Amino acid sequence: MFYKILAAIKLSRPGNVAITGLSVLVGTSGYGLKAHAWGIILAVVSAMLIASGGNSLNDFYDYEIDKINRSQRPLPAGLLQPKTAVYLGSAWMLLGLALACFIGVRPLALALAVSVLLWLYAARGKRMGLAGNLTVALVCGLAFVYGGLTVGNIGLSWFPAGFAFLMHLSREIIKDVQDRSGDLSQGAKTLPIAWGAQRSLKLAAATLMVLITLTPVPYLLGIYNTRYLLAVILGVDLMLGIMIVKLLTSPRDEDLGRISFFIKIVMLVGIMAICLGL
Repeated sequence: MFYKILAAIKLSRPGNVAITGLSVLVGTSGYGLKAHAWGIILAVVSAMLIASGGNSLNDFYDYEIDKINRSQRPLPAGLLQPKTAVYLGSAWMLLGLALACFIGVRPLALALAVSVLLWLYAARGKRMGLAGNLTVALVCGLAFVYGGLTVGNIGLSWFPAGFAFLMHLSREIIKDVQDRSGDLSQGAKTLPIAWGAQRSLKLAAATLMVLITLTPVPYLLGIYNTRYLLAVILGVDLMLGIMIVKLLTSPRDEDLGRISFFIKIVMLVGIMAICLGL
């Protein structure tokens, strides 16, 4: 039973779920956290549950592909039955939506919309090409907006939402390039299959270039302080610049896995930079 529980936790992708929770929390920052403490807690937990549900459903639909691309995942490794992923994913998502009912109408509406997008992506994402990557990036960015809606003001959530959108878009494209062999074997129509690996990696690099260009804007507009600027230049822009060089120098598939993981770390650094800048 203990190993089943661990497998269920792994199925949810706890690292990604934690980033979702942090994103919601950052989206609430600057608007009286004490006054909205209960709503913020509900928002963070509900978002993490919905993300867990989406990740679990994605593993169910990608079961055959993951036998090739990610054989260590709980389903292809035989740690859980595919139907268990459906039960868990549905339960987590419904529980997250139930909690969202206690936050407010607008947060609930966004939670419902995101849940639909996650289910759509899980079922059809591998056949949606660039639209699938855009869907994931949009959902990840909306986590910040969800936090803003919870406290009744989304003004400070748009910049981190936009930054998250661009970073996740690049990372999703990179992951699809890494997974193209398994995807192709199952008739998937991802961007690298349609465009080729090199063109896709160039798009991922260009997306990160746009992100680097935009990161100083909140400081220049007086929204974030100097601490943000220093942290984002040293901890985000510099690191992403290194990743761009690697993406443009024909990386091997194993290199892409490291780049993808490193971008996830940079996401956390970016969240810290925003917190320092408020």
